[in-house]
Amino acid sequence: MGAGLCSAEVRDSRRPSPAPTSSSRGSQMMCHVSEGTVACAAVGNTVILYQTATVKKLKVLEGHTGPITCLCPNETAIFSGSVDTTIKKWDLKDAKVLCNMEGHTGDVWCLQMVNGLLFSSSQDTTIRQWDPSTGSHLATLTGHESPVRYFMEAPQGMLISASEDKTVKRWDPMSRTLLTNLEGHMDEVTCLLATRGHLFTGSADYTIKHWNLENSALQATWEGHLDLITCLLELEETIFSASLDRTIRQWDPKDGSKLATLEGHFHGVTCLLAAEGSLLSGAGDRTIRQWDPRDGSLIATLESKTGITCLLDCGEAFFSGLARGYPLRFPPPRLPPGYQGRKQSRADFSDEGAGGIHGKEKSDAEDGRGDGQSSGPRNSSNGWSGSAQGVARAREVGLGTQDSSAADRTFSGSQDTSNVDKTSSPPPLPDA
Repeated sequence: MGAGLCSAEVRDSRRPSPAPTSSSRGSQMMCHVSEGTVACAAVGNTVILYQTATVKKLKVLEGHTGPITCLCPNETAIFSGSVDTTIKKWDLKDAKVLCNMEGHTGDVWCLQMVNGLLFSSSQDTTIRQWDPSTGSHLATLTGHESPVRYFMEAPQGMLISASEDKTVKRWDPMSRTLLTNLEGHMDEVTCLLATRGHLFTGSADYTIKHWNLENSALQATWEGHLDLITCLLELEETIFSASLDRTIRQWDPKDGSKLATLEGHFHGVTCLLAAEGSLLSGAGDRTIRQWDPRDGSLIATLESKTGITCLLDCGEAFFSGLARGYPLRFPPPRLPPGYQGRKQSRADFSDEGAGGIHGKEKSDAEDGRGDGQSSGPRNSSNGWSGSAQGVARAREVGLGTQDSSAADRTFSGSQDTSNVDKTSSPPPLPDA
């Protein structure tokens, strides 16, 4: 799975090969490794482990010779894939490489654990099966004709893969046989969501397709977006889709009717996350927005310095990956009126926290600079603005959890700043 909640490519031959994902351009992928620890793949060829409570840097995993494109945590280890064509298994305590898995001849794009086995997909059009304990290569699954960008575990332990060849395939990971080939999209498939015996696929052809996993039949095609679909998420028995057209749309999965269009971002939406009874969205306009999924209203906005690449719920706090800089830690948003307790959801993933895209499309979205105007920052006790117009700016400096209770402060983010001059004042945030 491509890491971080995120979570994620190139269209067909009429487009050049994409730039390596995320970390090659300074943007981030994140995943929850264990209680109190998150992993982040960012600038360069390293994976950094952070403490969730303080954002203290715990370990730096070094060994790849190319940008890291995906992360997959295990109970005692973490796997990373890279454009250097290798997969590495890391010891979380000693920060050492336990296994170096070689075999792919192209960039590794996605990692996923299914039935206790590790699967990887690549630019070389293949999917490989590995023993996660020893790192030994078990099998190679062939069938796609173009790079395989995404896959996910489906009900009954099946593996579903999506490719630039415009198809989606369902595999039996134990027998390593191809069960179903789903065709219908006119461009590459960019995201997947499986729930309750149904599969939803988003594409660069601007459409979402609804499939029945039992008989592999196409149920419906949803149209409405004006650009590539970046991620899909199920919440409140409805489906939310995000797009580079800057909107989020809500659909009724039963009949495919559009329930709402959520507008407010000024650049492509890169990720979605459901938490605290709310829908959170991140975009290239440097903002994280909180929406009420019941009526699509905008509740609050949190602003960063660069584009948002992924969102991750760690329980005690939330993290977002940024197009540039260290990851941002922010507090849970306030519950919408009438909600009780924490809500969970199923996101597409590429597990990057909550939905996401790769390659040139994602890089373009991450580098966006929102051109919208806000009515000025409005402080709230938890760092989120109190209205749809207010913006709570998130400071990305300072070590540890920052106090945002003072009336004259509007930040809530905190980062590891071991390389930052702590005697100097924080740099000013750019205008919204």
